Amino acid sequence: MIVLLFSCTSGEVTPPKSATIAEQEGPTQIGTDTRVTFSSDGKVRAVLNAKGVRIWERQRYTKLDSSVRVDFFDKENKRSSVLTSRRAFINDNTKNMTAYDSVKITSDSGTVVITDSLLWDNQTHEIRSDAFVRITEKNGRVTNGHGFVSDQDMTNYHILRPIIDAPASAYQNPNAQAPLSTPIKPGFGN
Repeated sequence: MIVLLFSCTSGEVTPPKSATIAEQEGPTQIGTDTRVTFSSDGKVRAVLNAKGVRIWERQRYTKLDSSVRVDFFDKENKRSSVLTSRRAFINDNTKNMTAYDSVKITSDSGTVVITDSLLWDNQTHEIRSDAFVRITEKNGRVTNGHGFVSDQDMTNYHILRPIIDAPASAYQNPNAQAPLSTPIKPGFGN
């Protein structure tokens, strides 16, 4: 319920002079071409680059508006995979990042994951998604499914609900009866 109070003098109505809710809750910082480094245990775990960044300090979150790229590093501080997306959201309390809109992860070993959205957990260094995923391995094997869990290096990953795509001739019904055949009667056609 919204209640508006006006003070009228000489027949004129003037709006209140306080800022609107949108103005009060706008970003406190705006930046372009920004780089953020995530580290734990004294080691760099990820380096994020984004064209557009908006930070809401009071609400403790950051929105990355365009050209998001995250380079992930392994325990030996070597780059292990690269994530790209159009946009992302960072929870500034946990430093967890949700990437969305054309997300692609490419590991240095050649595995490629494409999905609509995923979460990178800063504490566990895991990548998770509940969305549809398509994984293409270096050898050309393609696996589709819903839900995905991996380490950030993309060395140990699995699809939670894989979609089996096989040619129709590969399907066999274990409950099907044997095909009927015409019995051969002695003396007819032999």
